[in-house]
Amino acid sequence: MIVTSSKPYGIIRGLLEEGDKIGVVSCNSCVRACETGGREPMDHMADRLRNDGFAVVDEDLIPMCCDLDLVRKPNYDGDILIVLACDAGVDTLKKLFPKKTVVAALDTMGLGARDGKGTIYLIKRF
Repeated sequence: MIVTSSKPYGIIRGLLEEGDKIGVVSCNSCVRACETGGREPMDHMADRLRNDGFAVVDEDLIPMCCDLDLVRKPNYDGDILIVLACDAGVDTLKKLFPKKTVVAALDTMGLGARDGKGTIYLIKRF
């Protein structure tokens, strides 16, 4: 699996301007296992942005953001996509939606493994 960590919310918020239409997109694979993505972190990000007065117009939970066939949504209404995914998922969205500003909400740390207790082991750092 790919291991990720969340960027501080203030960094993401600092990239946004009043009036931006924002989409929040999350992978539901490796990042869900890392607890940095999936439904709950996506909803939390969208709620936090709304509470700060931003217009969140899209929320999309994708099974695997690095799979081109699973990402192909006809269009997002947001001009800016905040993506909770590893670098591969972020790059996939950039390729599929070149007219959108794509913001990575996570940092990709490396390759890892997870045991049955939920402990994540970083095996190879990028």
